Amino acid sequence: MAQRSKRPRLGKGLASLIRNSTEEQTDYQPIAANVSTGQMITFIPLKDIAPNPAQPRRNFDENSLTQLADSIRTYGMLQPVLVKRIENPQDNKKYQLIAGERRLRAAMIAKLEQIPCIIKPASKLESLELSLIENLQRADLNPIEKAMAYQKLIDQFQLTQQQVADRVGLPRTTIANYLRLLDLCDEVQSLIIDGSLSFGHGKVLASLAGKTDIQKQLAKKVVKEGISVRQLEKLIEIVQGQKQPIPQKTVSAPTRSRSAYIINLEKQLTESIGTKVSIKPGRVKNTGKIIIEYYDLDDFDRILSALGVQLES
Repeated sequence: MAQRSKRPRLGKGLASLIRNSTEEQTDYQPIAANVSTGQMITFIPLKDIAPNPAQPRRNFDENSLTQLADSIRTYGMLQPVLVKRIENPQDNKKYQLIAGERRLRAAMIAKLEQIPCIIKPASKLESLELSLIENLQRADLNPIEKAMAYQKLIDQFQLTQQQVADRVGLPRTTIANYLRLLDLCDEVQSLIIDGSLSFGHGKVLASLAGKTDIQKQLAKKVVKEGISVRQLEKLIEIVQGQKQPIPQKTVSAPTRSRSAYIINLEKQLTESIGTKVSIKPGRVKNTGKIIIEYYDLDDFDRILSALGVQLES
């Protein structure tokens, strides 16, 4: 594989963003040092922590939260959350969460009285930035949530696409492609959120901005017939170029049925990585291959980042 120019990536972790912050005086005594950052970890009562209003993630899997809560009951919370002090406390909340929403919610389910925290002074922009980057590093956001978070950075803090790209360590074109998803109608966005449509499908359908009915028809066709991104591109060319009605049949039906388990795995992987993932069982039992689609080099880099892979330059 040809080497590409070195780009900033997300692999350094959230710790790299908070390593140099100054420690803030608190009502609670620090009880330990965070090995990765050198900062002090402080136990703060849950009742004193307000959620982050800028949290980019909107969908939380209840089963996953319950499992995390069970783990916390058994082993405790192994990683602290990041909080900032509220200057003018309201409703008896002295701190506001910056990053760690999922852990905070699980701690509430586990009915903990206090949780380990790192206290960091942060502006509204820094709070949103840190929350977004933490979720991106964990691949916790679906493509629509990412798009909305990027748009919030642009709207609330008057940032350009390039400035957003610099902050999250992605190419500007990747940010632009995510923002295009917001041109999709609500119904198509919902299909991307639940993993029925991939990021790639959404990016192609976004070329039909303002054509809600065609977006819906093509999205339903993709879900029903398993149309690939390339097939969808050709279909849109036909519809736009020749102004023909959408063909009733695009691909042949699969020659053999697949188990619900495999279909569910594909859906979970597609949602997690943000692109179409196919599982092809092999002829020999317990063998096969996993196919991850990418649509350009920027998308390739994004997928590598989601998988935690860093290429040497």
